[in-house]
Amino acid sequence: MLASRLIVWGAGLLALASFGRKTSVFSAMDPGHLTAPFRSAAANFALAPAARWDSAWYLQIAHSGYSTKPASAFFPMYPLLIRVASLAFGSALLAGTMISVAAMGAALYLLYLLARLDLSDEQARTTVMLVAFFPTSFFLSAVYTEALFLMLSIGAIYAARTSRWAWAGALGGLAAATRSGGVLILLALVWLYLYGPRTDGKTEAGRRWLWLALVPAGLLAYMGYLALAHHAPLAPFQAEAVWGRQFAGPLGGLIKALEAAPLDLRLGVTGKSVVVGAADPISWTTHNLVDLTFVAFAAAGLALAWRRVPSAYLVYALALLVQALSYPTAREPLVSFPRYVLAMFPLFMGWGAWLGERPRLSRRVISGSALLLAAFSGLWAMWAWVA
Repeated sequence: MLASRLIVWGAGLLALASFGRKTSVFSAMDPGHLTAPFRSAAANFALAPAARWDSAWYLQIAHSGYSTKPASAFFPMYPLLIRVASLAFGSALLAGTMISVAAMGAALYLLYLLARLDLSDEQARTTVMLVAFFPTSFFLSAVYTEALFLMLSIGAIYAARTSRWAWAGALGGLAAATRSGGVLILLALVWLYLYGPRTDGKTEAGRRWLWLALVPAGLLAYMGYLALAHHAPLAPFQAEAVWGRQFAGPLGGLIKALEAAPLDLRLGVTGKSVVVGAADPISWTTHNLVDLTFVAFAAAGLALAWRRVPSAYLVYALALLVQALSYPTAREPLVSFPRYVLAMFPLFMGWGAWLGERPRLSRRVISGSALLLAAFSGLWAMWAWVA
């Protein structure tokens, strides 16, 4: 974990020092300078790799609550933790960073424990390394929900596997209050109860499975708050349209991306790509093609996980995959997919199981992934769009 964060911070700070930040994006996305709140330029520089883009929204919610409709797309668990932790740290930015880093460490440890229930030690360690050095894993130490959600979702499934149903329900409920797809963890937990594997039987479990009702309760609690405070219980789902996302049917985003791929490739080759913004090194057309490579990674991981990990994990990963591939935007049909795939840990278990049996190839894959992590971390620190 430490080595991967050194890459994130080293590459991010080097890029920022060499090329500076995209001031126009910074001003538009963070007019309150919440991602650079300190009087000390050195302090703002040091924490730059932790806070870009949507980080400003989480910090704004932690400061002021849900004051606008677009904000409701960001679920409350993480901003609430930031607000509480900032009382101790004296800074919301520092608090959010510490929460993410701690959650990342816990998530990777829980992932190792969970993987060891079905895989060898080498395969489990490979799985953890693949996540830690994944090209977009800089989000795990950023002021984003990725690390917290990964920790809660893995923790819920590990608790169910070891027959701690109260913990499974509680962690699942917190996951459902962390991001929109969190409630999907219920699919894995119910599947584990019905079909296993787990350490107890249905008879031994008795009515302890009722703890799983806490999972939808996490989502309902957020909707209830919005109903009472803003008379808008469905705001988190309606806000998707505000962000330019529209449900295009199951896998609708993937279909649009595949349809656009030949034109995107031709535009890229001829140098006529549609730019994201001034001085942005990666065009929209290139982003669309990069997104498809991450889809290929996910599809291969799903195939490799077949018969290697419990079916409950595959059901959960497939549900997350379908959700992420069904809400396109006009510019980028698979917008943010390279980030969303981080939560689909069963896919990494599939890759880890396969690569764990091939040590040489595993080292090469992780090394290549680390190089991409450095490149993406540099772009992210400059306020270039990554995912």
